[in-house]
Amino acid sequence: MNKILENIFETKKFTNSKNQTIYIHSETRKEQCEYLQNIIKTNNFKKSIEIGFAFGISTFAITEEIVNNGGSHLVIDKFQHSDWNSDGIDLVNQAGYTEKIEYFEEFCYVVLPSLLEKGRKFDFAYIDSTKQFDWLLVNFFYIDKLLEINGMIVFDDVSFPGIRKLLRYISQFPNYKVHSQNPSNNRISQLRKLAKFLKLLPYHHKLLSIEILKPDFDLGINSHCVVIQKINNDTRNWDWHVSF
Repeated sequence: MNKILENIFETKKFTNSKNQTIYIHSETRKEQCEYLQNIIKTNNFKKSIEIGFAFGISTFAITEEIVNNGGSHLVIDKFQHSDWNSDGIDLVNQAGYTEKIEYFEEFCYVVLPSLLEKGRKFDFAYIDSTKQFDWLLVNFFYIDKLLEINGMIVFDDVSFPGIRKLLRYISQFPNYKVHSQNPSNNRISQLRKLAKFLKLLPYHHKLLSIEILKPDFDLGINSHCVVIQKINNDTRNWDWHVSF
């Protein structure tokens, strides 16, 4: 990992080009950045896209490994200048990645369709922006069409209800599979243990919610950061549906 980034994780701050000290918060953790870099390195991904910029910590980590593979990174964030003082851009520029990052200061629902129209393709996507279900569903809809087969989408902050609900749906798509989680999905909840016995009840499908019948653990999304992999094109019938 780049020494600049290592120092930021240790001190929780960096100095921007205006000589201002920027104290970071709610950033992507070091362990998660290493996790993202390992996925990119292992799969030799070269064409990455990210929604959300903020302080640029995850952008820095992703770009570093993408550049090592000879690729480039694209970032979408409407609020980098207005809400984040351009500090994310400043940071990646300091790291020397100015020519390797394509930045769009616009809403994702504007940029993503334009990328699709231009025939762009990506093999890695990182989503760390709003926590609203409807916005993220739109993001996924377009990223799915931009994503190469065997490409991966990483969702951060899956503990938020809107994101968790979306992952409950997407994880059941026949052309996607849950690749991995960070931290690992290794906690069996008490709810799952209870569900095992409740399913023995008559009419349990009518009495119990889908969250009890099909817990997050079973779907592989019981974690903070979840990676899904596109294993095929979408071949669902027009009336396909799963409870989520």
